[in-house]
Amino acid sequence: MHTLKRLITAVTILILAVVSALPANAQNQTGSGLSISPVLSEFTLKPGQADKLDINLKNITLNKITAQASVADFESDGVSGNPKIIAEPNHISPNSIRKFVLGLEDVPLDVGQQKKVTLAIQIPGDAAPGAYFGIIRYKAIPAGETAPGPGEVSLSASVGTIVLISVPGNLREQVQLTALHVYRGDRKGTLFFERPTKIGVELRNLGNGFVKPFGSVEIRNMAGNEVYTYQLNNTNPRASILPSSNRIFENNIKNVGAIGRYTVTASVSYGSGSQVLTLKKTFWYIPLWLTATITAVLVLLVLLVFRAYRHYRHESKRAYRRKG
Repeated sequence: MHTLKRLITAVTILILAVVSALPANAQNQTGSGLSISPVLSEFTLKPGQADKLDINLKNITLNKITAQASVADFESDGVSGNPKIIAEPNHISPNSIRKFVLGLEDVPLDVGQQKKVTLAIQIPGDAAPGAYFGIIRYKAIPAGETAPGPGEVSLSASVGTIVLISVPGNLREQVQLTALHVYRGDRKGTLFFERPTKIGVELRNLGNGFVKPFGSVEIRNMAGNEVYTYQLNNTNPRASILPSSNRIFENNIKNVGAIGRYTVTASVSYGSGSQVLTLKKTFWYIPLWLTATITAVLVLLVLLVFRAYRHYRHESKRAYRRKG
């Protein structure tokens, strides 16, 4: 019996040793992935003009792949401004860059290989002024496999670079400052028992071009003193709002520590800065311990009033009986 146990143990150790010595792909540790740069490219081109876009692709897996190229239309998610790809293949956005991108081809990549791909951006002579946008995507397909057909699902990784093209001309610039939001984490409101953490400025682009808003946001306390201020959309380059889209610009805030009412004022400009949009919002910060204290005091006052009322009724009845 002991001999049999020793034999089984030895065989098990041998099997584990062989499995651990197998190559990685023999243990199904396969996958496909890409890295891409840049992630955003912006152009201003007149009808008939052209430019080039350089994209760097790198295979970051242990397998040979083919980077399958395509152009995808997208729309704004209406909150963060992140692109939401239009999945319907037959739906082509009126702002699509599909007709502007030339030289799009699949790219074979060896293990760890990096390649620079140069694409032509050509604006047709009859292109209407406005904003055009899309994502140039590359999907990693393992070497030897074919791309999925209609109705099939691909689990391969996909990366892309966002392309924004502005065609100058009769562009209409119009922005609406729609709302101010105050947040504690992801919860927004006007009454906070814990310190609020960020401000959101919601804007809507009513024009037909890209809008890059800028401005300032300040917070003042009940005494009218400024406790915090920051510059809106203060990045390089500034973030854009797509035509007919909303976007909320969120920033962290500090110095809201004293108990009381606060006023947020957003002053926002766009384009040449000739017009300034202003909006105000108030919120209250009352710590939970103070709320609990006030509630306890109110409850105590109610109990005292009720007790005094009962005492008064009792004494009134006794006096009535003595008179009777």
